[in-house]
Amino acid sequence: MLRRYRSLALACAGALAVLVSSPSFAAEHSKPEFLNREDPGRAGLPFSEAVRVGDLMFLSGQIGYDPATGKPVPGGIKAEARQALTLIKDVLTRNGASMSDVVKCTVFLADIAEWPAFNEVYAEFFKKPFPARSALAASGLARNARVEVECIAYAPKK
Repeated sequence: MLRRYRSLALACAGALAVLVSSPSFAAEHSKPEFLNREDPGRAGLPFSEAVRVGDLMFLSGQIGYDPATGKPVPGGIKAEARQALTLIKDVLTRNGASMSDVVKCTVFLADIAEWPAFNEVYAEFFKKPFPARSALAASGLARNARVEVECIAYAPKK
């Protein structure tokens, strides 16, 4: 049985190598596009707001912070979740995509007990068919945030 899986894995790896090495794939997908807006509050931070690779856009995690103060918005998990998802929506919009283009979200919560409250806000931003999603509790988030959300969107360059 192990040999069968090993053979299948080698066949898949070989097929992927052929696909990736083909001239059309290399021409279309060879270089990622790093997407950043001019924002003095983010100057010097060691990450990009989003990166487009082929038809996918990978967004950096967003916490529900107030750009004017750099601190989480007041009001707890719901307010922070709403702000984090609004910031994600803004990144997508600036780069020619929308929330309906999101195919995957990863949610980090400071307290997993706040999952039901987060879900209430999440449902304000996403409708059926929902993106795939993972969630986990973290022992600490940047700026003492309650929640951080990162997404992947299908966003071909127009």
